[in-house]
Order: sequence, then C-alpha cells, then structure tokens
Amino acid sequence: MELVSLRRLHLLKERLRRQGFFWSMQFYYQRICKLIYGLMVFGRKDICIFPDTRLGGIDHMRIGKGFTAGRGLWLEAVTDYPAAGQVFSPELIIGDRVNVGEYVHIGCNHRIVIGDDVLMGSKIYITDHNHGVYRGDNSESPNVPPTERCLTANESVEIGDRCWIGEFVTILPGVIIGEGCIIGSHSTVTHNIPANSIAVGCPAQVLKRWDEDSRRWIRLGSKNP
Repeated sequence: MELVSLRRLHLLKERLRRQGFFWSMQFYYQRICKLIYGLMVFGRKDICIFPDTRLGGIDHMRIGKGFTAGRGLWLEAVTDYPAAGQVFSPELIIGDRVNVGEYVHIGCNHRIVIGDDVLMGSKIYITDHNHGVYRGDNSESPNVPPTERCLTANESVEIGDRCWIGEFVTILPGVIIGEGCIIGSHSTVTHNIPANSIAVGCPAQVLKRWDEDSRRWIRLGSKNP
C-alpha cells in the first residue's frame, strides 16, 4: 500500500513538472467527475466515464473492472424499436481493463462481446445490426424511410483479448476479431479477422501475422516482416 502511495505521489510530481499546476488540476478534476458519474450510474468506483456519456439499456450490459472512456461515449443496448414493432434481449459484455477513446458508439440488439485489455481509439463504431436487409429475397425497398425499416437481428460481434482498434474504425455485424489483433485506423471490418493479425483497409484485409517462433510480425506472402 505504501509503495502504491509513493508511486502516485511521484506521478503527481511528474505531472506538475510537465504540465504545470492549472492543467494538472484540470486533469484531476475531470477524473474525479468521471469517477463520481460512474459511481452514480453503475454504483462502482472502478468505472471512469464522462457525464456526457449516453447510455441505453444498462440492465443488459456487463462491464468489467477498470473500464475507462473519453468524452462522447455512447453505449446502446437496444431493447425495442417501436417504429418497426420489434423487441430484443441484447447482451453487451465488456471485459476487464478496457480503455476507450472519445466519441465511440457501440450499438447492440443481440450480442457484442469485448475481451479483456482491449484498447480503442476515438470515433469508432461497433454494431451488430443494420437498418434493413439489403441482400436476398427479403431486401428492404428504398421507398421505405430508413427509420421505418426493421432492424436486423441475431448477429453478434466479438473482439478478443488484447486487441487494439485504431481511430475511425467501423466494425459491422457478424464479425469475430481474434485476440491480439491490431485494426488500422479508418478500416471497416466486414468479416472475421484471425487472432494475432494486423488488418487494414475497407474492407479490412490481413497484412501481417504474428509468428511465435521468430517473435516477429510476418507480412503475408513473405518471409520478411
């Protein structure tokens, strides 16, 4: 306990030295506000979120230890969609020590699972549903307003442990991202990404895989990194 207190004191001194008194106090003021809001909403001291967070369907969320997020977070577990007369039983599961940037939107009407130690950048969109079906025999007509089209259902999204999701990434329904992956910024993930891969692009394609024997990231189609 004494070592933890000494470490915190050292961090405070370093912050004061680098940022000055005003910005250091602003940092701690914001942190206190986030901790108080997390305590008020979830009844827990280990959830650190800004008061501008949008939350829907809290009873259908399971959030692990040490969750932190930047401004503009939107966590949405959709339980009903009156415009189309739909009712859902969503599961939004977030693991331990997940760190999320600013303006991240996670929308779930079936099941989204985010593993432990996941790091996300800002302005990321993760969804397990769409407004309407656009393939096959039951496609939605463009003559129907998008707000009146049925939400798709029964698809999941899974993000494995220790993944790093870059800025402006979109992850679409039915996707599994294996553990240890890196998804490059501005990518759109439309299909499964195997574990320990680096994927980028629209749609995201795997560029490199981690090789445990050589302890290096190997570019696909090449023996060199």
